[in-house]
Amino acid sequence: MKNVSLGLALFTLVACSPVSQKNKGKKYFADLLKDVDKIQLKFFNHGDTLAESITDQTEIDIYKELITGKRDPKQKIKCDSTGEILFLSKKDVILHAWFSSRATGSKYDKACVTYSVEPESYGSALTVRSGQDIDDYYYKLRSTANRMAQH
Repeated sequence: MKNVSLGLALFTLVACSPVSQKNKGKKYFADLLKDVDKIQLKFFNHGDTLAESITDQTEIDIYKELITGKRDPKQKIKCDSTGEILFLSKKDVILHAWFSSRATGSKYDKACVTYSVEPESYGSALTVRSGQDIDDYYYKLRSTANRMAQH
């Protein structure tokens, strides 16, 4: 009887552990990002990296919403990294995510974000708000960089 109980307990432990690792969901990522107090957007502007730091919690929440741990197989996301989102807490990087949009130089039509927590990778479309923010920051930074180069 003892062997059966031990075997059943071991089987349950082994059977359930890959599920918890494989299916990192919204709660896992919400907990991971709960202490994020700064976002840094980096744009790979044809070899000249442009960066913007965001500390407003309302704006940070816009980017945290992108990190859900979900993959939509119907979307067939294709993402070529035209920039990076760093999620920071007290200057430590909590998570790296890569994004692309047409405005920032992507060769693909759909704006998207990708990220991974080993061994899994995730990808999804940018939300309307995050996509607009990313494009707005990119245009502002590129415009400033162009003005600086002219002087």
